[in-house]
Amino acid sequence: MCSLSYIPHEGGFSLSHNRDELPLRKTSSDIKHQEKADSSFYFPQDLQAGGTWMAANHKGMAACLLNGGSKDYLRKLPYRQSRGLVILELMENADVESFKNSFDSNGIEPFTLIIAAEGRLVELVHNPNEDLWRDLDPNEAHFWSSTKLYAPTIREAREKRFRKWLIQNPKAQAKDIQGFHLQEQISKSEGGLVLPKDFPLSTVSFCQFDKGTSSNTLLYLDRLNRSKDSVRW
Repeated sequence: MCSLSYIPHEGGFSLSHNRDELPLRKTSSDIKHQEKADSSFYFPQDLQAGGTWMAANHKGMAACLLNGGSKDYLRKLPYRQSRGLVILELMENADVESFKNSFDSNGIEPFTLIIAAEGRLVELVHNPNEDLWRDLDPNEAHFWSSTKLYAPTIREAREKRFRKWLIQNPKAQAKDIQGFHLQEQISKSEGGLVLPKDFPLSTVSFCQFDKGTSSNTLLYLDRLNRSKDSVRW
C-alpha cells in the first residue's frame, strides 16, 4: 500500500496506485462488487483480512489507503481491525461527511487515507491518538508514498521524479500515468516506482480509477498472477 498519485484532467481525475506487499499475501485477481443500502462499489480484495487498499463507488468517489500516518510509531498488536476495512466502511457511507462524523479510528494501525470525488480531495492521516483531516486542492496534482515503508529521503526523491515527469507530460492520460507507475526502479533512492527484484517486498499490483465526463473506469493489474480486470460504469 505504497505509492499513490492524483492527477486532475479535463472532466475528472485519475487516482493511481502501486501496491508493495509481501508476495505471499493472498489477494483477489479480479475486481469485487458490493452493494450496501444506497451504495454500490468496486474494489480488489485482500483475501487475508477481507478489506482493500482502493475502491470506487457508483457516484464516482474513489479512495486509497497507504500504510502509516505522519509520525513514526511502534506497533501495538493486536489491533481492533485491519486498515483495509476502513475503505469498505467509507464506501458504505453516503458521502465523505457522514463517514467523517461516524468513523472511529481507535484500535486501528496508523494509515493515510485519500478520498477523491468530483470537486473535492480529502486526506485523513491517522496517527496514534490523533486524526488529521484536511482538504487538498483538487485542481492540483498530488503524490504520496507509504511513510511506514519508505524513509523521508526516498519519499522526497520519488515525489521529485513525479513532479519532473508531470512537467514533461502536461496532458498525461490514464495510460500514460500507468506507464509512469510501472517503470522499473533503478535504485532504492531513485528511478521508477516498481520495486527491484532483490527488495524484500514486491510491487504486486497496480490499480487505477479514472473519472471522466461521461463514465468511470476502475483498472486492476495483478502483477503476480499476470491478470487484468476492469470495470466501467
